[in-house]
Amino acid sequence: MLLLVTVCWGVSFPAIKSASVHVSPALFVALRFTAASLIMLAAWPWFLRLASAADRASGRARLGHPAAVRWGLELGVWIALGYTTQTVGLQTTSANTSAFITALSVILVPVFLFLGRGVRPRPVVAASVALALLGLGMLTRPDLGGLAPGDLWTLGTAVAYAVYLIRLSDGLARACFLPVLWWTLAVCAVLNIVLVLTVETPRLEWGTPVAVALAVTTLLSTLVALGLQNRWQGETTATRAALIFSTEPVFAALFSLAWLGERLGGVALAGAALILAAVTLTETAGEA
Repeated sequence: MLLLVTVCWGVSFPAIKSASVHVSPALFVALRFTAASLIMLAAWPWFLRLASAADRASGRARLGHPAAVRWGLELGVWIALGYTTQTVGLQTTSANTSAFITALSVILVPVFLFLGRGVRPRPVVAASVALALLGLGMLTRPDLGGLAPGDLWTLGTAVAYAVYLIRLSDGLARACFLPVLWWTLAVCAVLNIVLVLTVETPRLEWGTPVAVALAVTTLLSTLVALGLQNRWQGETTATRAALIFSTEPVFAALFSLAWLGERLGGVALAGAALILAAVTLTETAGEA
């Protein structure tokens, strides 16, 4: 199920990239998450069947359950930061590069756990971070003026998503995944609507690229992917989940090649391989 999550995430990169020239970032994210939250609300009786019998009997599956509201509000902020910066970044970087930079979030998780909670990482984590930074340099080629503004925005995505992964594990231990998911979607939608009304100059050229991108990201990358992640991440270790999620840029590269014809050059491809190697090294070492 978690591998299916990464497939859904992978297809979102070329979908958003293809729509980025026709719609402003915050407006796209607002439309995407508003649609997802409304669909989930309309089909709530069906979604409720996915909750455990214990959660339904205890009332933990209620939309208004205090723990669900509390965790959904916080997680919605981190998701909003992650998806908004990613969508902004895709305007000026490739879908391939965006996916591999986003994968750095897996390496940031143990770093943040150490900084925030004193959970000391294994020595191999430091080596993995150095390997990932080397790979990032090869992927974006700042020495050749290749570090695009979109790359920096996407680094913000990696930071936000690393915090989200940590806090999601905390939240799933204390609240039912279904109402947490709905509040997460709704908060992300509201925050981006606020951005559209106060900061962004909204732009929308409605057509096939935007319609397809909204359909793909709303149904697959939001409802299906986040739903499966919320449901199943708690059924495995964080290490194994993160290792599975590290395959996301591989699927993104395949979809970007098929959809957009994007290819990574030799040096960039080597940098992408180093990032994946760093992610894999960090997570497999965590199993030892």
